[in-house]
Amino acid sequence: MTKVRLVARQQLMRLMGRFAMSIASASALILFSVSPALASLTCSAANVTLNYGPYDVLAGTALDAAGTITVTCTRDQVGPKSESVSYDVALTPLTPRQLAPPSGTDRLSQQFYVDSARTQPWGDGTGGTFLISGTFSVPKGSTTSDVPINFYASITPGGQDVSAASPGPPPTTYTQTFTVTVTCTSPAGGC
Repeated sequence: MTKVRLVARQQLMRLMGRFAMSIASASALILFSVSPALASLTCSAANVTLNYGPYDVLAGTALDAAGTITVTCTRDQVGPKSESVSYDVALTPLTPRQLAPPSGTDRLSQQFYVDSARTQPWGDGTGGTFLISGTFSVPKGSTTSDVPINFYASITPGGQDVSAASPGPPPTTYTQTFTVTVTCTSPAGGC
């Protein structure tokens, strides 16, 4: 009888050990599957436009303009009902910031700012430049946009005598392409 009890006891211990491991595995799996660190959150910038209008080389004053940028974030179904997302928007290149016609050598120097007084240059946060920053709430399983944020720009006078007809008949459109980078942070991560 002692051998039978010992064998039965060993089998029961093995069974209990397997059961305990199954419980531990299930708990770990459940905790892992709802962990906020697994939340997926992506953010991007849109509607970044600016139009100066006509530039008068004889005016001798700065030509100011304002634009808006909208940050949109998409979040998956994981984590809390709503999540606060903080973001920074960087603008590159830092220099040269010059508008150019489709062809030719004429250039118009310009600068972008994060404030309406045009004292804080918009850039990547280095070398005396500033970022556009904001915070808004993104519900799980949704795509949400923050309110549009203003940015400002200026073409400063002083030796910027460019041809309205360069390279063809007036008016010529001067443009420059920039890269806008959105960096976000959230308690659930995933940015």
